[in-house]
Amino acid sequence: MIQIYYKPGWEVHEVIKPIFNRYERKYIITTKQKNDLVSFISEHLISDPYSINGTPYTIYNIYYDTHDFSIIRNSIQKPTYKDKLRLRTYTFPLKDDSLVFLEIKKKFEGRINKRRVNLTYKQAKEYMESGIKPVFETYIDNQIMNEIDYFIKIHKAKPGAFIRYDRIAYMSDSDALRITFDHQILFRNENIDFTKDDGHPILSSKDLYLMEVKSEDNFPFWLARKLSEYELYSQSFSKYGKAYHQYLLGGSTDDYILYHY
Repeated sequence: MIQIYYKPGWEVHEVIKPIFNRYERKYIITTKQKNDLVSFISEHLISDPYSINGTPYTIYNIYYDTHDFSIIRNSIQKPTYKDKLRLRTYTFPLKDDSLVFLEIKKKFEGRINKRRVNLTYKQAKEYMESGIKPVFETYIDNQIMNEIDYFIKIHKAKPGAFIRYDRIAYMSDSDALRITFDHQILFRNENIDFTKDDGHPILSSKDLYLMEVKSEDNFPFWLARKLSEYELYSQSFSKYGKAYHQYLLGGSTDDYILYHY
């Protein structure tokens, strides 16, 4: 059986945490607001290990959907429960032994549950392209893999979109609170793979960032007060939902009907 928590040579990035359960709030902010907030947040949180001193790192994703995009179309209707599947990596270009994550993300009544398994890129390709399902040593990894396998089979899911973005991240000591700033969010619905990292911009201006606050509980007072001071209010936003609206439905880049997915 295959144990895929860590492989020599991999850089550890959330490798040993297969399950996340938290609330997420999203904000569209300007570069100036981002810079001011980073300065303030740095007094309360520490840098993510991959974002030391505010250095961005890049996240690459392939989102899976049906042939007619029914998964994202259902999400746009804002049901009580929804889920999505993506293949994620922090590495480019990829090699066969590079670390990737298969993630199933569920949302029920506002709370996010994310479950992931760690694979090599070769194993992920063998599974997604040929149906060769990996077997893990731990019960929880096999359970998550079974959920992913069920999702793919019931939806007949295939690659629906490539999305990449640069991220700056901060976290509390316990990781109960995370704040991320995403920039250069690019989408591609042709050549949906990890061979290129280009695409169409999702946000209407290079001056804009997507800030996400991810918390297991209520926001700490210092953060709630700062957001109120800046008159920042969370809004529904999904990178994949926004891309679907703009490029697949023909919506305007300046249309701020933003979908939470």
